[in-house]
Amino acid sequence: MSYDRLYYEDLNTHPFLFYVVFGVNMDDFSVSKERHHVDEIPEEVILRILTKESNGKYMESLIGQQIGDLLSKDKPELYEQIKETTTCAIFSGDVVKDENLNYMKNTIGIIQALLETGGIGVLDLQTFTLYSTEEWKDKIFTPAFNPCSHVKILFSDMEDGSLWLHTRGLRKFGRPDVSIEDVGENDMKNASDIINQMIYYSSKGTFFKKSTKLHTPEGKSYIINPSFVEDYDNPDFNNAYYKLSWKECEECTETE
Repeated sequence: MSYDRLYYEDLNTHPFLFYVVFGVNMDDFSVSKERHHVDEIPEEVILRILTKESNGKYMESLIGQQIGDLLSKDKPELYEQIKETTTCAIFSGDVVKDENLNYMKNTIGIIQALLETGGIGVLDLQTFTLYSTEEWKDKIFTPAFNPCSHVKILFSDMEDGSLWLHTRGLRKFGRPDVSIEDVGENDMKNASDIINQMIYYSSKGTFFKKSTKLHTPEGKSYIINPSFVEDYDNPDFNNAYYKLSWKECEECTETE
């Protein structure tokens, strides 16, 4: 996938990034355009170095409470290791230039360079995802850029027995996250495929304003009618979001 944003329009809702790299040694830090594919540090995104001696309470807060519970269940060994680190680098801020995805390319490369100083893990605080050094390199840095790798799809039970699927992470592209309610167990794959299509087009700059037809890898097509909810303080998303009901997502044939 290229770093172009073919459907971009400036909505004045710019991307926000927040990554923490644990165990860095800045004496060994160097960034190579050839090796790390970095052209520049994205404007207004700041690299800060913290030490446990000076910033211990803040470092603990980054991986404590509910976030700590999630990380310790997902990656218990790595979580214990990052708790013992005495330094971390925080790469965070609002992206100003988002007419293309070069800011993501540069961010990925800068984090890879930080890991090469001796870092042991990366926390993506937009998705609450903890990567080992190897996972970051194998899943994020080395492969061709895939926006779906930077967004997490979560699901939980609804009172009527159906499922609620929603994303975290689309704020990295300056676009709303996605919420789909009333998903039956047999429709989880189709609903997830539609969400991945929304992630893809959002990364390309799309803002869904009207009824839209989307296609799944299996050749199915659905018409979606998302409602935009401008609630950036909702803790489920930490972002505005599109609200949909799967019951209202109409499956159609290619001739329709």
